Amino acid sequence: MTYIWQCLMCLVVGLSLQSCGGNGGVSGDADLFERLDEAIENSVAYDEQKISRIDSLRQLLSVVDTPEGQFELNRRLFLEYESFVCDSAMHYINANIDYARRAGDNERLMLSLVEKADLVAKAGIFTEALNILTEIDASALPDSLRDNYYQTCGTTYQYMNEYAEGSEYVDGYNIKIAAYRDSVLRMSDADPFIYDTEYGSWLIGQGKLDEAIVFFTDKLVNYQFGTREYSVVASLLAYAYQLSGGEQYEHYLVLSAISDIQGSVKENLALRSLAELRFENGDVPHAYHYLKKSMEDANYFSARMRKNQSANALPLVIQSYEAMQKQMQSQLKTYIIVISALVVGLVVAVLFIVKQLKTVSRSLRYVSVTKDKLLKLNEELQQANATLKQINTALIESSCIKEEYIGKFMELCSKYISTLEQYRKMLYQQAASGRAEELHKSLRSTSIVNETLKEFYSAFDTAFLNIFPDFVERFNDLLPQDDRIQLKEGEKLNTELRVFALIRLGITDSAKIAGFLRCSITTIYTYRSKRKKRSLCPVDFDDQVMKIASF
Repeated sequence: MTYIWQCLMCLVVGLSLQSCGGNGGVSGDADLFERLDEAIENSVAYDEQKISRIDSLRQLLSVVDTPEGQFELNRRLFLEYESFVCDSAMHYINANIDYARRAGDNERLMLSLVEKADLVAKAGIFTEALNILTEIDASALPDSLRDNYYQTCGTTYQYMNEYAEGSEYVDGYNIKIAAYRDSVLRMSDADPFIYDTEYGSWLIGQGKLDEAIVFFTDKLVNYQFGTREYSVVASLLAYAYQLSGGEQYEHYLVLSAISDIQGSVKENLALRSLAELRFENGDVPHAYHYLKKSMEDANYFSARMRKNQSANALPLVIQSYEAMQKQMQSQLKTYIIVISALVVGLVVAVLFIVKQLKTVSRSLRYVSVTKDKLLKLNEELQQANATLKQINTALIESSCIKEEYIGKFMELCSKYISTLEQYRKMLYQQAASGRAEELHKSLRSTSIVNETLKEFYSAFDTAFLNIFPDFVERFNDLLPQDDRIQLKEGEKLNTELRVFALIRLGITDSAKIAGFLRCSITTIYTYRSKRKKRSLCPVDFDDQVMKIASF
């Protein structure tokens, strides 16, 4: 019963997900949403890879004994933790600030303070971030840090803008964001990523949305998927599409979210924005799933602002999700009633079917016995038919052979009688006229015998090939390619083929064959044994010859 209840629950959940999420999203991006779900499912594995890299750096930190080396390793660890775990990142950036102050290294101190201000702003501690930035003398910054400093200032006010959305302070924050952005764009040697994001954002701020879309689309290919840089550019491209009303908004938002997850970026915006969009489209299950993951990432990173943003959207999603669950339970009760009725009907039907099956089973046993008898009779009939067919074929062949040879040899006999009569008259004339020498010469000559034999074999060959027209070809098929018999021009059969032709006619006695062909028994044995040994079937060669079919 437990298994049945689980199946019912799966059925209802599946139907409910279809009804709730069927109209959300772009159908062409279905594969992309599958990739996102797969990335969320594998997020622990991505995090483990990142932790493995961090552990390797921490092991190096324990063996590096120079202050400069420790500073660089601390900074690499800070960059790994920067969008991963806020508290750990704070630990390593504070260590670098302490080192720079002790060493009197102003450039490294300024770099660390700018990076700390950016981290603190991400965590939502805006006052402290502004205090750190105020502590820095912008005019004393080296050129290599100014673009980072100006962007951090603008980013801090951007976070404050998001936090104070809808309040009277937004306009003032926007003015400061634009001012710091202009400072970055005036720098000719700004970092490419910083310049790309600031220039593209400036295009969006100026309302040049088509130019911004083209710009970010061209720049996106320059960044590796799964990095923070790719995620930011994809998110800005999605924002440009959102403002322009383009259909690709959701597409690039999903790409940004996947890249964040694969890069273990816990300080992210795309997944929460995607959850809100899914909720607006009526896809409550996915909205709940994405928002839950966004909250988990914000808690993992310890980002106060992101937690607040996700928490503000969570009640509505939970309320809709609970309503959907109640609807599912109501549907489940309906399905249970329907299925219960079906089960009762099924039990009655099964009992009736079992009764009918017993009746059918008895009939089948009777049919089976009758069938076995019929099969046995059918086999016997088939065997009899096969035997009759063989006998019939043999009778037809025998009749054809007799008809062909009787006609041919009656004609030959008549012709030979006429020939003998003429030969007798010629000998009589020679004897009567006293031409003894000519008579003696005629009696010694074998020409008439040779001519008669030649004519006899020709008649035999013709008659045989009329009955077995493809005998030569089938006979050669029994022999290897190099041993096949090649007849001379105008020749129908040669002596060797006549040996096997007689065998095919049923004359297997070598003495009779030798007498018929006017040669020795040894020659006949030689022909037969030679071909048998060299054939493709030496064991049953004669039997194969006998199987050569007539016309």
